[in-house]
Amino acid sequence: MAIGTLKKLIWFANPRKINVRRDKNLIIHQTLSMGSLGDIKKLFSLYSKKEIRESFLRGRRGLYDPKVLELVKFMLGIKKIDKNKYVKKIR
Repeated sequence: MAIGTLKKLIWFANPRKINVRRDKNLIIHQTLSMGSLGDIKKLFSLYSKKEIRESFLRGRRGLYDPKVLELVKFMLGIKKIDKNKYVKKIR
């Protein structure tokens, strides 16, 4: 499995060293928080909805814009979460 176009979302890492299995959580969170709808569609071709949901629920503090978080919750069928765990702090 190749991440192809999703590499642009992980600009801070060496693309040759990204591994779809080992870096699953990184790929999922970067794509959900910063990707386009096309990127998210690609994400769902790499991982199952269950894998994406489980990874998302493990959380990445301060990575999500509030509006993006609402969209992700809807796509993954999540009713309630602690928004403070996910939402970016604007200073």
